[in-house]
Amino acid sequence: MKRTSANLKTLAREALTGNFALPVSAYLLITIVTSVLSMVVTGFLDVSNTISLVTSQILVYLFSLLSSLLMVGYDKMILNLNRRQPYTLGNIFYAFSHNPDRFIVVNFILLLVGILVSLPFDIPSYTSSSWNAMILSMVGILVRSLVSIILAAFFGLANYLLLDYPEMGAMQAMKESLKLMKGNKGRYVHLYLSFLPLTIVCIFTCYIGILWLLPYMQTTLAFFYMDITGELDTPVVEAGNVQDNSFTNPML
Repeated sequence: MKRTSANLKTLAREALTGNFALPVSAYLLITIVTSVLSMVVTGFLDVSNTISLVTSQILVYLFSLLSSLLMVGYDKMILNLNRRQPYTLGNIFYAFSHNPDRFIVVNFILLLVGILVSLPFDIPSYTSSSWNAMILSMVGILVRSLVSIILAAFFGLANYLLLDYPEMGAMQAMKESLKLMKGNKGRYVHLYLSFLPLTIVCIFTCYIGILWLLPYMQTTLAFFYMDITGELDTPVVEAGNVQDNSFTNPML
């Protein structure tokens, strides 16, 4: 059964009712860790020194990869929440202790594509006047966001698959995501963009509202994955703890 965006959001709100504290705290911790690291690097950024500029930018990208891995663990927490399984703050470090190379490969590939398409805007922004630099930076952010949505419409389920199938490789997960997303890309994009109005509202709260919006959004997207794989229609006991080496899915 293909549930509508409204149906999936209803499931997310029901799952989060009375359970918002830990998802909000976990996202806040991830934000603090990655923001502090990025601020330390950019604080020493010397645009007059090419080597320093390149080194600092590489470190920023590495921190972005670190953030992606922490968000994989966050998705693990949300999946457990959705499945009414135990979940803890420690779940955010899940990717670092469960064959991390698989998660690193998937998220590095997605990050690399985003970097390559935004470089034409990022590089000139460091040497342009402040006004032009701001415009170029904003355009770069917009381009990365659009590319991120497009990539997610193809490979957005890869991390979930790696979480559910510990023996699955990175490239296999991306291939399986492509198969699962066939005929569902429009649904995913529509679901993702349906959060845009709330995101705009969060801007007027100095982004504080993001602490509540992101758990809501990630919970909904996790339900989207569970819907596509058929789990919501045929719940499996202890779902998410699959230990066999094969990938079987009723949708494939």
